[in-house]
Amino acid sequence: MRRRAVRITPLGYIVLSIIILVMLVGIYFIIWSMRNSENTNAVESSPVGTSAGITPTPSLAPGSAQTTAPVFTAAPQATSSPSGTPTMTPKQDDTPEPEVKKPTPEQVQSAVDGTLNSSGVVLRGGPSPSYSIIGKYSAGTQLKVFEVAGDYFFVQVVKENEYGYIASKFVDKAGLLPGENATPTPKAIAGTIPGTVSASKLALRSVPSTEDNTPIGEVVKGDSVLIYFKTGDFYYIQVEATGVKCYAAAKYITASTAVPTGTPVP
Repeated sequence: MRRRAVRITPLGYIVLSIIILVMLVGIYFIIWSMRNSENTNAVESSPVGTSAGITPTPSLAPGSAQTTAPVFTAAPQATSSPSGTPTMTPKQDDTPEPEVKKPTPEQVQSAVDGTLNSSGVVLRGGPSPSYSIIGKYSAGTQLKVFEVAGDYFFVQVVKENEYGYIASKFVDKAGLLPGENATPTPKAIAGTIPGTVSASKLALRSVPSTEDNTPIGEVVKGDSVLIYFKTGDFYYIQVEATGVKCYAAAKYITASTAVPTGTPVP
């Protein structure tokens, strides 16, 4: 019988090569699985540290226990540290201010009337800018002035019946308090010009005119006045001896320097 020759095409060679490769890979994985299984069984059946053929892996070394120790020793330090509870040191500013005093009966009897000459003036709990602000008031606010305390007056705001201290330079008062110096301090005359009466007698008026008004008082030659401004033929002045503000004929007052013009006070 004549044998028949089998011819394999190029595609057949490729398919055959793939089949052989798959078979080799499968045999390799079977052998690899069997070896791993034998190693696992040997570890489970041998006591730890007594097997001569097994070397412990780094993850099972005693060093892992040593790294755990500092974690437990650090915990008490964190909980016992006094830094977790800060100590509050009282500030001097936290000290409560004393209540504003009330005038004595003697101060009430000798009080003089006063008026604010500026707006935005604050009433404080004491005679210093460090004291708290009680209120803020506008020009024209009526006051009762009881006492001089440095650069401040101890006053009562008449409308609100509030007591406190106001900087003296913002208060025009109609008279002197007991024991007060008749010569105003430089801070009390800020913005004014010193002047001296040159006539034997000079009438004081409530308006800058001689018509249809009666003098409200008079000053004599040599009396000192404080000049605020000039309007027409009159100066608006404050008599140093009494604190009274009014108008007087400018030609009978000698000013220490030029006087600015201004608007009559209503």
